[in-house]
Amino acid sequence: MTALEGGAQSARVHIVGVGLIGASIGIGLTAEGWDVTISDADPQAERLAHAIGAGRALAGDAPRPDLVIVAVPPSAAADAVVTSLRTWPQAVVTDVASVKGPLARAAATAGLAERYVGSHPMAGRETSGGRAAQGDLFKARPWVVCAGSAPRSAVALVAAVARTLQADVVEMEAEAHDAAVARVSHAPQVAASAVAAALGPLQADDVALAGQGLRDVTRIAASEPAMWADIARLNSHSLIATLEHIIADLEDVRDADDIGEALTDLIERGRMEVARIPGKHGGATRDWVPVTVIVPDSPGQLLRLLTDAASAAVNVEDITIEHSPRQPVGLTTLHVLPESAPALVDALIAQHWEIASS
Repeated sequence: MTALEGGAQSARVHIVGVGLIGASIGIGLTAEGWDVTISDADPQAERLAHAIGAGRALAGDAPRPDLVIVAVPPSAAADAVVTSLRTWPQAVVTDVASVKGPLARAAATAGLAERYVGSHPMAGRETSGGRAAQGDLFKARPWVVCAGSAPRSAVALVAAVARTLQADVVEMEAEAHDAAVARVSHAPQVAASAVAAALGPLQADDVALAGQGLRDVTRIAASEPAMWADIARLNSHSLIATLEHIIADLEDVRDADDIGEALTDLIERGRMEVARIPGKHGGATRDWVPVTVIVPDSPGQLLRLLTDAASAAVNVEDITIEHSPRQPVGLTTLHVLPESAPALVDALIAQHWEIASS
């Protein structure tokens, strides 16, 4: 009986590498009753992952796994995939690296592509390592599956892992995946870091002028550089093509006879494209109305604001907070549907909240 014939949950899963992603997968699958073993080159990381419920250590007499999930750093992923394919010749092998083409080519070169299924859970946290792992990390997040030349039974087993963790499975070809993530993930990291690095000549008082726009653009600039260096090397072709596109747009603005007209064109094109980014629950984006409230920077005030908003029967679609560097207040913006904004403003004023002028 195969793992799928017995139900995917009966599959034995082995996870190689128990950092943030590997340990989070282990916690989630174990909680759902899957049989999970783990291993890591760092014994301390392996012990931590075991302690937090990510799986048990792989004993020498343990049954062979049906599925091996490689969750090592990007620079080591191709070698780890090929090693796993050779170590467990009956198992399907997948991985979680954010670049898929090089790994698929490594499996093909080794003559083992029929048991390799590439995958990429589009999830993460601002901190790394097993200590940051959480079993619901992948809930409602895209999880790309790249079948390659593997049979549908192998693809179904990998997809079952993603669905068990409540991820949204998206099937793509490896090269199409790499071209897409260069634009939606890798280039944004480069752009955010470049904008943040441009602050270098400023004095502290100058940087204190920063508003929410700068915080939004540079939020991911605090990322770990070593991981991104590996990703850039693996996906250099697609990343360079994307950067050339962005650079050409910036040069058009810089060299234009009328910089205002050129910037208007760029912003209009950007507005059109940003509207295509999925909104709440993966649906179409909505034109929300911002209601900005001046909130004292003291315990309990944000909870009180949200409670007062709920009492007005208004659903808050999104929330942003901007702190004043020199005053003990913050600007909290509640994003609501247009038809809800007037009632929300009236209700908050009645509760003595100060609404900031737009």
